[in-house]
Amino acid sequence: MPSISERTFGQRYTQARGLVEYLETLPTYSPGNINLEPANITTFLDSVDAANTDVASKLSVLSSERELRYNLYKADNGLIKRCSQIRDYVASIHTDGKKSLDYKKIQRAVQNMRGIRISKKPPAGSPTKTSSTSEVSFGSMLKVGKDVLEVIKLVPGYAPSNTNLIVADFTTFVASVDTKNSLVAEKLEEYDNSIEVRLNLYDEMDDRVRKVKLALAAQYGKDSNEYKDSLKY
Repeated sequence: MPSISERTFGQRYTQARGLVEYLETLPTYSPGNINLEPANITTFLDSVDAANTDVASKLSVLSSERELRYNLYKADNGLIKRCSQIRDYVASIHTDGKKSLDYKKIQRAVQNMRGIRISKKPPAGSPTKTSSTSEVSFGSMLKVGKDVLEVIKLVPGYAPSNTNLIVADFTTFVASVDTKNSLVAEKLEEYDNSIEVRLNLYDEMDDRVRKVKLALAAQYGKDSNEYKDSLKY
C-alpha cells in the first residue's frame, strides 16, 4: 500500500494530467508561453511519470537490501545471536566463568547491542532526503561486534565447536555485515537522489499548473467558465 506521501504525489500528477485534457477541449486556448501549451506539458508530465517510476524502483531495491542487512543483525545466526553465543562459550572455558574480564566485556557488548534500535524498513515515500539516524544505529552495532571480535582473538584456548563462532568465520561474517552496510548506504544515496530529482520536477509541475490558470484568467477572464472549470485541477 502506497504511503500517504506517495498517494499525494500521485494525486498531484493525476490532477495535472486532467488539466492538460481539459486544455485540449479549449480550441482557442493560446497562452503565449510554449511551456504552457498542452503538447509541451504532456511531454513534461511524461518525465514526471518516469521519475515516479524511478523512485518506486529505487525504494524497492533499498527495501530488499535493508531486509537482508537486518537479518544479518537480528536473525537466529545474526550478529547479536552470535555475540551472545560467544559470550556463553567464553564463560564455559574460562576458569572464572562469568566473573572473568573477557566474559564481562562481551556481556557489556551484547547489552549495548540490545539497547540499539534498528529497523528493516526504509523511510518510504519521503518527499525530501532521508535521515541517516538509522544508518548510524547499524554502524554502532557493528562497531560493538568488531569489539567482540578483538576480545576473542586474545582469549586463551578459544576454539568453539560451533564454526559460526570461531575467529576466522566470525571475522568473515563481520566483514560481510560491513560490506552490506556499505551497499545499503549506496542504495540509500541512489534513493535520496531519485527523490530529489522527482521533487524538483514536481515543483516545476506545480508552477506550470499555476501559470496555466493565470493564462486562462488573462485570456478569458476570471468570471469565465474556461477559467473557473480549470480550478478543479
